[in-house]
Amino acid sequence: MNWDALGALAELLGAIAVFLTLAYLTVQVRQNSKALELQNKFSAAQIMQARTDTVMGFISVLLSSEENVKAQMVASSVSDVSAMNEQDPSIRVRANSILSGSRSLYEKVFFQYKEGFLTDDFYTGLEPNIAVYAESWLKLGTAMSSEFKAEVVRIHEKTKAA
Repeated sequence: MNWDALGALAELLGAIAVFLTLAYLTVQVRQNSKALELQNKFSAAQIMQARTDTVMGFISVLLSSEENVKAQMVASSVSDVSAMNEQDPSIRVRANSILSGSRSLYEKVFFQYKEGFLTDDFYTGLEPNIAVYAESWLKLGTAMSSEFKAEVVRIHEKTKAA
C-alpha cells in the first residue's frame, strides 16, 4: 500500500467520522428539543395551577362574608366616583380592595398571555371576567400599566358593542 492510498483511506475514515458525529448531534438536538418542549408544557401547567389557586383564594375571600359579597357587587358596578363615595366606608374599602386584587390578577394573566404562556382560547375565555371590572377600573382610575389599560379599554368597548 502506498502513501496515496493510505491518505485516501484516512480521508474516507475522517468523512465517516464527521458523518457519524453529525448524526449523533442530530439525535441529541432532537432529544433536547423534546425535553425543552416538555419543560415548557410543565411550566405552563404550573402557571395555570398557580393561577387557579389564586382565583380560588380570591373567590373564597369574596364569598367569606355578606359584606364582601356586597362589596363585590359595588366593585363590579361602579357608575362613577361619586357612586363609590356614597357607599358605607367599610364597603368602599372592601370594594377598592376587590378592584385592586382583581386588577392585579388579570393584569398578570394578560402578561402571561402576551409572553405565550397561555393559549389564545384560554385568554379569550377570560375576557368576560375582565369585562366585569373594566368599567369600574376605568371610572375609578385604578392603577394599571398602560398596556393593560389599553387591553381593558379594548375589552370594555367590545363588551359595550355586543
